Amino acid sequence: LQHYFIQSNLSYMIQSLNWLDDEEVEFEKTCTKGLLTAEDIEKLRFDESLCEKDRALLIFSDGQESQKISLANNLPNLLRGEPEAIPELLPKFVEMVDATTSTDLLIACGKCVKTLSSTDILPDDQLSAHIIPLIWTHLSTHEAEVESTWLDALVTYIDTAAEEQITKTNMIKMVLAKGNLSQKTSSRIACSQLITALCLKLDMAQVESEICPTIKMLCQDIDYDVRSAMCRQLVDLSKPFGVENTVKLILPEIHELLQDEEVQVRNTAITVLVDICPSLTKEVIGQSIASTVWSYMDQAVSDKPTMALVTIAKLIGRIGLHLNEVMDDTRKSWYAKYFIQLCKTHQYTNGSSNENGLSASQTFLDITLESIERRDTDVQESIAFLCAYNIPAVCYNIGSKLVLEEGLLDVFTTLSCHYHSSVRQTLAAGLHETAKILGGDCKLLIPVYKTLLEDTALKVQTALVYNLIPLLTALAVAPPKGSAPTVGLPHLVTCLLNHEERMRTTRDWRAYTFLLDSWAGFTKIMTPEQIYENFAPRLIKQLAANAMLPVKRAILKTLISYVYKCKYINQRQDLMNQIVKGLSRGKKFGQRLMFVELCHLVLEKFSKRFFKEHCFTPALLLINDPIPIVRIKSSGLLPRLKTQLKMPSDRPMLQQLEACSRRCLMSERDKDVLYYIQQAVMELDNGDVKLDSEPDIDDKKREEEQNKFLVKEDRFQDVKIRPSLPDISSLDLTNKRSRKSSLAS
Repeated sequence: LQHYFIQSNLSYMIQSLNWLDDEEVEFEKTCTKGLLTAEDIEKLRFDESLCEKDRALLIFSDGQESQKISLANNLPNLLRGEPEAIPELLPKFVEMVDATTSTDLLIACGKCVKTLSSTDILPDDQLSAHIIPLIWTHLSTHEAEVESTWLDALVTYIDTAAEEQITKTNMIKMVLAKGNLSQKTSSRIACSQLITALCLKLDMAQVESEICPTIKMLCQDIDYDVRSAMCRQLVDLSKPFGVENTVKLILPEIHELLQDEEVQVRNTAITVLVDICPSLTKEVIGQSIASTVWSYMDQAVSDKPTMALVTIAKLIGRIGLHLNEVMDDTRKSWYAKYFIQLCKTHQYTNGSSNENGLSASQTFLDITLESIERRDTDVQESIAFLCAYNIPAVCYNIGSKLVLEEGLLDVFTTLSCHYHSSVRQTLAAGLHETAKILGGDCKLLIPVYKTLLEDTALKVQTALVYNLIPLLTALAVAPPKGSAPTVGLPHLVTCLLNHEERMRTTRDWRAYTFLLDSWAGFTKIMTPEQIYENFAPRLIKQLAANAMLPVKRAILKTLISYVYKCKYINQRQDLMNQIVKGLSRGKKFGQRLMFVELCHLVLEKFSKRFFKEHCFTPALLLINDPIPIVRIKSSGLLPRLKTQLKMPSDRPMLQQLEACSRRCLMSERDKDVLYYIQQAVMELDNGDVKLDSEPDIDDKKREEEQNKFLVKEDRFQDVKIRPSLPDISSLDLTNKRSRKSSLAS
């Protein structure tokens, strides 16, 4: 039979190989071309007796590219450990960089130079003599990725260098020279970033006299990419400039860029104008910014959906936040109506489009204006996406009263039925924030929430999972402090159960596990009857049916939370009995293993009285399980069982525990199980049993904590332990499990 299976597997593998086409086979052959030969490996070897400095010098001159990259990555550590080698190693490093054309090596060297510029490894004279000229040499002579790395190195040097060092190296003149119109576009764009770093280091008088003319020149450059790049730097420039200089020097340039013929520049300018508001006073915002923003918004919405309208949709939340102080009730009403009109830009129908506009994995930050410009459908879908993202901010800016008066709730209904799942996902991800803002009026969002709960898209269902408890907490009727919920959310119970069923059938077990963990928070939201009749039975059923260990552990923790915070003692007893019975007597050994984890949870959370009532006897019976791994796991419980007993009241339990351990030692035949039982018995013999007269402060505290959740009429009831326990010592262990089947398994 074994030979037959081997032959079948070989036949299947041969058939699979026959399915490969010629291109796939050729690709497999090329995978070995990058392997090193013996000759290549020999070139990588060096004399082990060489010191670090000599080895570095050898690599700089005759090393392979991979060795040079590795040395460039570790050069700062080498120079820090051997500062006396700097005069000899640094010139060789510069020679190597000047001689190479490898992109990977140039990027690694650029990162190395950035580290050397930002630390005190090199003295100022070495930086001025070697590093700064090296940076200027490679700043504008390579492809974009290399230039970006070396530009970061120069910006880092300017940020960390003293003002005297900047003046000494003639840095200002060299930076301003890169902004000349004769320089190429990438150099002028780099100049805008370097100017920002310089302005943070120099005094305002020098900035105004030497640098501001170049800033104005770059803002009026013939290339719109340069104008956009310089405009983006104006936000950072406003911080060292101060309010007065910002109004005098920066705002005029932004207002002029808002009239630019290129839409990309205008969009950058309006973004900068909104982002610069936190650096300005209320008076300046009201006089110089607010009217400009309102005019730009009106102009953008008057035309057909374009990039300008997408930019407004992206900024609509920030506009209301930064300009809120200068907005009266009339302006807020206009702001709300504008947002509603923005949300209705697209025809929300299910038949005319598909979901190819935005990928399923795309998020708000992934949307770029360049990609949106490609098709009108992309613009419309992106506007809806950004409106769904900004809904919480808009509601926060105008307040709950205007949300109701202006009919903004209709926007929620419209977006919740949008044909594109990314829009619905974004709305679902921020719904809990909107519910907090609306306060007592958030119950009006329940129909929207029910619609999203019934959504068939996986990413919409997943978005609802991670903010489930904050949203339900806001939607539920808040009970008085210390009391149980009296109403709960009866109209959402069925939807929440259906939501769990949909998540269970997906492959995203992490999100499903998070959902089940979140269900533990239902004790503060739902009524005890809702939990006991609806959610607890569903979890108990899934505890036996689900095969994934993280899911079962999440279910078990949530069920223990339900038991711990149960309001009525009869529900607590019944729920715990169902859990113990379902796990300790389960047909699958995995269920019985979960009972061991249940015992550990109960030992940590509940009192000794509660554990002895529900888990002591099933735990003893589990040591006779037919599966070896179950006996191994349950043997670890034996010492902890003894710590739950007190003498003389628990003498029968102690006798049964000792009899069970002795009988297992004598009858166990599996050597692995026997080893663990011997270890448990040794620990059991060394353990002490407390007396009834000894105070147990920790146990008393746990018992008070578990009983404080009970209603007053049940809180002080004396829960009696089961009067009789089965005599385990009289059980026929050989009949309880089959030794032959155990050894075979």
